[in-house]
Amino acid sequence: MAINDIAVSTLGHYAGLLAVELDSQEADPAGIPPPPLSVAAAAALAGHLAKDLNLILDGIEQLGLILPGALYDQTEILQPGFPLIEALADLYRRSLQGGFTPSVIALGSDSGYLPVAALDPQRRPGSGPLLLLPFCLVGPREALGRVARVMEDGLLQNGEASLATREAVQQAFGVTALNLSFATLGDLCALLRVQLEGNGLLPLWDLLEHAWFQRPGVRAVTLEGGNRFLVAGDHAHTLFYTFDDWAQFGPGRTLPAAELGAGYQRWARLQRQYAMALEAYGLHVRWVLANPQLEETLATAGEAAKAALREIPCLSGDYLVEAIFQNDRETPERQITITHHADAELGTLAYTVMSTDADGQLLRLEHHYPLQPQGLNVIIDRLVQRCAEQGAERQVLHPGRLLYAESGRSLRAATAADLPKAVERLH
Repeated sequence: MAINDIAVSTLGHYAGLLAVELDSQEADPAGIPPPPLSVAAAAALAGHLAKDLNLILDGIEQLGLILPGALYDQTEILQPGFPLIEALADLYRRSLQGGFTPSVIALGSDSGYLPVAALDPQRRPGSGPLLLLPFCLVGPREALGRVARVMEDGLLQNGEASLATREAVQQAFGVTALNLSFATLGDLCALLRVQLEGNGLLPLWDLLEHAWFQRPGVRAVTLEGGNRFLVAGDHAHTLFYTFDDWAQFGPGRTLPAAELGAGYQRWARLQRQYAMALEAYGLHVRWVLANPQLEETLATAGEAAKAALREIPCLSGDYLVEAIFQNDRETPERQITITHHADAELGTLAYTVMSTDADGQLLRLEHHYPLQPQGLNVIIDRLVQRCAEQGAERQVLHPGRLLYAESGRSLRAATAADLPKAVERLH
């Protein structure tokens, strides 16, 4: 059978990457990746890559090659189901007229955007020092299988880019490359696994790998600090604990009272770290407010745990208000005292808001927790507005740490004795 008689529906595809490691001495750590190449520049670069791959992989003449003239952060490549790779393969198939004919397709743009929106690089600040140029080989499954085995067996070890390709990449994108080599998606995943394991984050890898490769069923992890994450499809479910809940019935319930502050900070640090990473790698993180009954249900992971989490409305908005006490009298608030619970590394953990009337009687006691980074400003703006509407005097106390009552295992408002510095105004 001639190559051009092969039906498009029978074609397979296999992805690879050109890994561009930037010179940290030359690159701006807060900078953004370069814009996509023009059509002409992308075509010229594709020619260099095709020559390299043909040499390294012992011939790819029977396969088609498609690549974008753009550089991506690894979080854009490693997404559930690898949609960027699938978009490349689909675009190649749709370009065929009738049967399959091997060709090189380079995607570029003279307007700053690629012809397919799904392929546009996000160009987020601080994406370096490793940037990736993905490519996709397309062709008959037998020929593709041979090349795929060669790629998996030694592309990372033997796939150094040629001097001509190095110079073309650096000139086209305007970057200084410390290293330039070819790799597979599996290589990229393995390198990230080693990195996460070295930082004590191997459970995070388990969650990501389950989502990326679209494993069936549920993958759940419980960290040493009691953080719970459950992944199914491209969704991650997790529990949010206020300090009081965490200390009274949550993961901190078995800790001595003197260790609760440090324990909650460890929990919050891992919670933020995992949630941010899961979001960055393409999962939709669904936060659910913890309760004692849910604690018991989640003791055994699986479909039952997923169903229990999905029955509870997820936390929406930028912040959460935990109401501890509210006086039923409709008396105006005249003094609002705000305690800023913070950690040097984590920043704001919560605000305790205590309001009193003109006689000094307690009207409301609340804890405000930011759920998103922007939640901090929302909380501040709303409290400032509340003081103005009530005609209340505002006082903000900065103890510089998380304050709690050991006897009640609950957050508490600061007193003058707790302050390392003078009282400040909220602004």
